[in-house]
Amino acid sequence: MLTLYLNKHYKLILFLIILTIIFYRSPHILLNGRFVAEEGSYWFRNSYLFGPLAGFTQINWASSYFHLWPNIASVFATFVPLEYSPLVTVYFALIVKLYLFLFIIFGQSNFIKSNTDKFFLTFIVLLSPPMVAEVWLNTLVSQVYFTIICIFVLFQKNDTGSIFNKSSPFILLTSSLSSLLPCLLTPFFLFNFIKEKNKLNLYNFIAILVGSIFQFFIFSYSYLQNLANDANVPQSERFIFSLEKVFNYLYNVPVKAFLGRDLTQYIYYNIFQNLSMLVIIIILVLLFISVIILTHKQIKNDRIFLILFLLFILNSLLALYGSKVGQVQGRFALIPGILFILSIYRIFQISNGSIKYLGIFLVSLSLLTGSYEYKKNNKYPQLLICISCPDWKEEVSKWRKDNTYKLKTWDYPRKSMSLYGDNWSFPGGKPLTF
Repeated sequence: MLTLYLNKHYKLILFLIILTIIFYRSPHILLNGRFVAEEGSYWFRNSYLFGPLAGFTQINWASSYFHLWPNIASVFATFVPLEYSPLVTVYFALIVKLYLFLFIIFGQSNFIKSNTDKFFLTFIVLLSPPMVAEVWLNTLVSQVYFTIICIFVLFQKNDTGSIFNKSSPFILLTSSLSSLLPCLLTPFFLFNFIKEKNKLNLYNFIAILVGSIFQFFIFSYSYLQNLANDANVPQSERFIFSLEKVFNYLYNVPVKAFLGRDLTQYIYYNIFQNLSMLVIIIILVLLFISVIILTHKQIKNDRIFLILFLLFILNSLLALYGSKVGQVQGRFALIPGILFILSIYRIFQISNGSIKYLGIFLVSLSLLTGSYEYKKNNKYPQLLICISCPDWKEEVSKWRKDNTYKLKTWDYPRKSMSLYGDNWSFPGGKPLTF
């Protein structure tokens, strides 16, 4: 009787478990709200001081692309009393996460077919090591969750009655207007439409194409006008390629995606520390090639795996190119890391025998190490839980007495926000004008 009940309500039970785990990670944030760095000092500040129109159209030229979602969230945060503004941005970030989980659990997909798929893929995007504290409940980096949603939309079934199918063009448009990452998927949605000409594929392609064209305009204008340098982010310090950067990428993406931070560092310092960086890179590349050779028969004709793997390569190149100085970490490593895990999970789906067991072992290892790091045992627990964090209402009370007072925000004590003056908080930061 219990088994029948669990099978019947499996999806709902899984979603409720996810909600519980989300609340467990950050009850203080969900109950009190918080601004994280530029989310408050740039996006909310500009919307608060200069009004909704400026808020909706503002661009941080240091990034050289448009951020629709934090723009919208920051404007809505000005519509409530200042004491509750951080709650608005937190729940805007939460909405994106919840949509992702709902899509995996209740959507129809050629990639997500069984309850086993729904279980593992849900926990991969919740618990695995790439889902670092930096991207947790933050509207600015909700772009990575939007990108993961777009990846899953790429494989959705053409079910005209599904609410997910009806909403997918709006999701793709919002995603592509919030980040450059989803724009990499545009050719794949074109391929979907060419392969199967229907309204869903047409609308999806048009939606992401419109967003991509708009982002291309912003990106091109920024670099033609040299606005990225004006925003104190010199290209010479960002767009570099070095052996150190490759090593850092291998550590943060294919290795840490499965072993997590602590286990990876333990193995390195106890086994590989005395080896040169080049030797370690060669060992990892040879291991990677060995896996490809072993699974060649299973993956060579599988369209889903080939798409996931190609996206992994493209996003890895973007991460190597666009990440700061010699570091490929945090949100820069997240999408390549998730795509690598999804590729391994696809191998598990389509394989038999020892290869299948190896795939599920690696995915399970990723979930175990990610669970260990989920709350306190990660590099930046102060981005998840309140560790001597500022009391926002007290900060607002101090500001009301002295409007030159800088309100403390997360990551404390380094970050603060000024709601005084009439200048944009970043050089080059201004509303988009036509």
